[in-house]
Amino acid sequence: MAFWGGAGAGGWSTGIGGQQGGPRGGRGSDGWDEDYLGKAYDAEVARRLIPYIVQYRFAAILAFVAMMMFAIAQFVTPLFIGLTVKAGAEGNEDRVFVYLGVLIGLALMGMTGAFMQQLTTAWIGNKLLLQLRTEMYDHIQGLSLSFFDDMEVGRIISRLTSDVTVMQELLTTGSLTFLADFVGLFTVVVILLILDWELALVTFAVVPPLIFVMVIWARHARAAFINVRIKISQLYGTLGENVSGVRAIQSMTREDENARRFDALNQENRNANIWAGTLTATIIPLIELAIAIATCSVLIVGGLIALRSSSVDAAAALGIVTAFAVYVTRFFDPIRDLVLQYTMLQRAMAGGQRIFEVLDTEPKIQDKEDAIELDHVEGRVDFDHVYFHYAPEIPVLEDIDLHVEPGETIALVGSTGSGKTTITTLISRGYEVTDGAIRVDGHDIRDIKRRSLTRHMGVVLQNPYLFSGTIRENIAYGMEDVADEDIIRAATAVGADEFIKNLEHGYDTVLTQRGRNLSVGQRQLLSFARAILASPRILILDEATAYVDTQTEVVIQRALRELLKDRTSFVIAHRLSTIRDATRIVVLDHGKILEIGSHDELLAKNGAYANLYRMRYEEEDPENQVVGEDEATILRRRAQLSDQPAGGGS
Repeated sequence: MAFWGGAGAGGWSTGIGGQQGGPRGGRGSDGWDEDYLGKAYDAEVARRLIPYIVQYRFAAILAFVAMMMFAIAQFVTPLFIGLTVKAGAEGNEDRVFVYLGVLIGLALMGMTGAFMQQLTTAWIGNKLLLQLRTEMYDHIQGLSLSFFDDMEVGRIISRLTSDVTVMQELLTTGSLTFLADFVGLFTVVVILLILDWELALVTFAVVPPLIFVMVIWARHARAAFINVRIKISQLYGTLGENVSGVRAIQSMTREDENARRFDALNQENRNANIWAGTLTATIIPLIELAIAIATCSVLIVGGLIALRSSSVDAAAALGIVTAFAVYVTRFFDPIRDLVLQYTMLQRAMAGGQRIFEVLDTEPKIQDKEDAIELDHVEGRVDFDHVYFHYAPEIPVLEDIDLHVEPGETIALVGSTGSGKTTITTLISRGYEVTDGAIRVDGHDIRDIKRRSLTRHMGVVLQNPYLFSGTIRENIAYGMEDVADEDIIRAATAVGADEFIKNLEHGYDTVLTQRGRNLSVGQRQLLSFARAILASPRILILDEATAYVDTQTEVVIQRALRELLKDRTSFVIAHRLSTIRDATRIVVLDHGKILEIGSHDELLAKNGAYANLYRMRYEEEDPENQVVGEDEATILRRRAQLSDQPAGGGS
């Protein structure tokens, strides 16, 4: 009873400190592993967050000061409650009112500190949320195509949404709360030891068995929380797949079977959450039991000491026992908070680990430091013995040697997997060639700034991608300050103006996701209008007329002749009408060039193209005689075709 032994109240002081978690263990080898839940403290993630927080160091210092104000008010209050009780037992009314005034002041200080801390950390957290999400989005946009080949879109979106959000939770409500809990725990231990080390040991007696139980609990809880994450990931994956493929599901009458499988996954997710919730609900009553045991022990031991003391010492003992009784709750409050926030810490650290994995992913294709800017492009493209493979030892292109003059239209034909799309993708440097070189106007494309290169290129894909927004915005996508007259002129050139004007809101018609409120043919026409408006020097058409009906194709072919004029073009097409007008046709097979020449030259050669023509295009073309056909056969085919009505659907 040394601290309060005697009538006067003594003084005391103690430092406030904190502690960090243990040494950082090794991460999972796969930074993208969905099953990786994380640790309660990851030193590497914490270190990587420091530069972000330093940007707002003044606000962070203010939040820290506010946290200290709240912590001091919260953990010093029981001391003055004990002093007030002691002064009352001694009959010292003046000190009672002084201590009551101090208690009111501490309450106001705690309230002010809590308000300032929450407000400041919320401001910092939202600033960091904006910065992290923007950085990740910009970084992902700049990653190479190979990254998106390997990574599921849902997992990428998860990084931008849930992982960043859980980091915001840590920074806005978690970080200083955890620090305050550790500071408070340290403060309470120091104060209790100074007040009375014997009663302090009585209070701490329940801690070792509680730690033993919590270690066992944490092991099971970790497995349970990982299982919850796995189940919810499986559930969301199945849900996304079923929603995206609903047309196929309904066409094959798979609704009942898919519903059964989804229900099974939903039940597994429910059971996993119930088990995790049960574990969480179990630990809290154990902590409450520890609080009750510690409080009863303090009251019993302290009461016995007070009964055996003199009147003066009894008053001091009463004050100490009262302070201890309140401090027991304060001692276990941080423990309770840390247990409740344990899973949030794990999620935040795992989220931070995955966020930095994204930011640390380097684009496989990067501009050289001395890369040049192309202000003007003539359109000459040279493939100098180009080799390429997506995976090692699996060649996709072999010894592609092709030289294209400005204004030429090159048609690429061949079976599926022959390398047609790969060639067009390499031109825009979507992938890096494995060997050889691709040159534009004599410059190796690896020596050109990629954005400078793609700015002079236009691409129309087989499946046109339209964005949510108006038709006007979609035609002008990627271009700034485009006049309405130019948009209308581009749409008119491809025959889209007519159907656009027939829509209720014309060019201001809002498109749904991917333009689903238009037909496939109409969507393709808009993608052609977009290409014409961009007026690229090098144009790539990747089976752009595949889903266009015969009548629409006639309109597009007329527009294409104008579009392709004086531009270097690479056309992948399965329709003869598109191929016949090409300057040269390149026949590919298993990544190799078999033949190069015009339509007539290749037919006369009677090689691979002639065989392909017989199988695929012969019925479309009454104008050409394939080697080996007599005039009567040609006339008969022309007569048959003239009787067939043109048609098709979009």
